[in-house]
Amino acid sequence: MKKAFTLWVCLTFLMIAQLNAKELQALFHNASFFSPNEGPFVETYLKIFGPSVEYIKTARGTFQASLEVTMVFKKDDKIVDFRKYNLLSAELEDTAKSQPHFIDQQRISMPYGVYQLDLTIKDNNTKDPPIEHGEILAMEFNKTNLKFSDFQFVESFQPTKQENILTKSGFDLVPFVGDFFPESAKTISFYTELYNLDKKIGIGQDFIYRYYLESFETNFGLADYSKFQRQKAAVVNPILATLQIAELPSGNYNLVVEARDRNNEVILLNKIFFQRSNPGIQINLTDIQSVDITSTFAEKINSIDSLKFYLLSLAPVSSMIEIQFAKNLVGTTETKQMQKFLYNFWKTRNEKNPEAEWNRYKEQVMMMEDAYKTKIKHGFETDMGRVWLKYGAPDQVEENKHEPNAYPYIIWQFFHIDEQNNKRFIFYNPHLAGTEYLLLHSDARGELYNPYWQYELYSRTATLKNYDNLNFDAGYGGRALDNFKK
Repeated sequence: MKKAFTLWVCLTFLMIAQLNAKELQALFHNASFFSPNEGPFVETYLKIFGPSVEYIKTARGTFQASLEVTMVFKKDDKIVDFRKYNLLSAELEDTAKSQPHFIDQQRISMPYGVYQLDLTIKDNNTKDPPIEHGEILAMEFNKTNLKFSDFQFVESFQPTKQENILTKSGFDLVPFVGDFFPESAKTISFYTELYNLDKKIGIGQDFIYRYYLESFETNFGLADYSKFQRQKAAVVNPILATLQIAELPSGNYNLVVEARDRNNEVILLNKIFFQRSNPGIQINLTDIQSVDITSTFAEKINSIDSLKFYLLSLAPVSSMIEIQFAKNLVGTTETKQMQKFLYNFWKTRNEKNPEAEWNRYKEQVMMMEDAYKTKIKHGFETDMGRVWLKYGAPDQVEENKHEPNAYPYIIWQFFHIDEQNNKRFIFYNPHLAGTEYLLLHSDARGELYNPYWQYELYSRTATLKNYDNLNFDAGYGGRALDNFKK
């Protein structure tokens, strides 16, 4: 499968192969759960795109596709589970009329530990090479620790009549495979479980599940997409719920589930990323016309050039919707509207003192302007300026401008980014001119994930790149990987 740089905005959601006709296309996801009686298990969800497979005529005169699916689970380089099976499509009378997608689900017991999952999917009716995928699988459940299962997005559900592989907590859950919800999707349904809450707050004690959507870029909750569900603490507390998203604009979001005690304190939360495409919904933040800016800091900013600069500088801490709204405003001469947007932006983040919040951020913006501004970019538009404004000052900095074979590079390490720990960003200067360093790779969620970053960093002297061979040798004095990992 052709290699390509990946923007890591999805978690473990997999792949759509190249979109050429008849090239195999699939989506894969797995979710881990725990049974108090049987222990941990993993469910795998595989969606095959019907038009991408080859159908052949059967003895019954119908047409059917056949795929060979292989899953290998390894621990410490030893195979602990192996699955190889044929996946058949429905039989079709006429493939010219319809080639529906089809889904496969497996449920596999997997003891506590960390595993390597290798997946191979081969179309039995072609000679094309298979799709191959590998990922790390962590099973961290036990009978004492408070922990959420993974999320399962759900296409549809109904009460169970006879228990089967789709059954969980009394419902048959048809999986929604992927993290992309198109315009046609009017709802988002999900299932997750919380384990051992009874040991935390006492069996039978009341608690609340709060579930809501938040902007992926800002972690700012969306008030119109928030609901509650009351339960009593047990060994396993499942939640199956649905949110309406017909009016949710295009953008990147997190689905968040919180368990809260009777004092409304968060006990534990879990979240999952998804993307929404909804081009039919117009961008309309709050009711900007009703925002009162009388005697506020925003009313005092009268220069249209300053307002445009300030609005654009919000991009590193804005949602995609806010970025687009600000860009639309900057293209006008609506001074009052810009003032209202600026004030409302900070009021939604600090209702009691939006001016203090703005002054703190503006100070950082001007610092980035002094540190990283170029002839064609403001400081906040550069990669280093954006990362600083979004996550704050790095906790550690490793700078190397004279390593043999490598372009000059700088590594920033953040000890904590939200619930993520020890995340790193590597910037480099491939032009060997000017002061701007470009983001090359990061292991932080939502940032540029480039598994071939070493090839790019050391391509200053290398003349041949073999992206299919990840056993990279940086040569004498090559320290970037060690610096990135330490």
